[in-house]
Amino acid sequence: MAEGTFEDDFMDVQAGLVSLCLEATEGMPVRDVYIYVSLEGNMTVFNAFFRMKGLEANPAEDHVLPLNQVVLDDDVRWQVIKLAQSYLDGLRRLCDAAGHPCPTQIRGRYSSGGAYKASYEYDRIVAKDDGTGVAPGATFAAWMHAVASGNDDLA
Repeated sequence: MAEGTFEDDFMDVQAGLVSLCLEATEGMPVRDVYIYVSLEGNMTVFNAFFRMKGLEANPAEDHVLPLNQVVLDDDVRWQVIKLAQSYLDGLRRLCDAAGHPCPTQIRGRYSSGGAYKASYEYDRIVAKDDGTGVAPGATFAAWMHAVASGNDDLA
């Protein structure tokens, strides 16, 4: 990470995650990139989904698809995830060094027009003390379903 302000470096991590996704989908009709991050305890989870411009079967309708249905090459997909993990390890170090809490969840949306909007959570989601935690995969799937159903809270 570049030596900048905490906020700049924090945003650089997210920009890096979006760039990874854009590189992996280069040439594909991606309208929006959605990044999902869960950071609790020693657990680090990254995933992404995409709003794709209308496909051949129905060019007027956008489709919301997860990373594994857009990036079909296993090697490329695992490389994206591995590099994302590296960015997120850097985010943890950045937050620790700056004395800032690290978010437990980041949900970000990058539109092809260049706008980025994100939501940050700092409370436990997965490992709640009362045992009501929700697995990152379930949280990711619910968010993707909500976006596909027209409920995009980051639009």
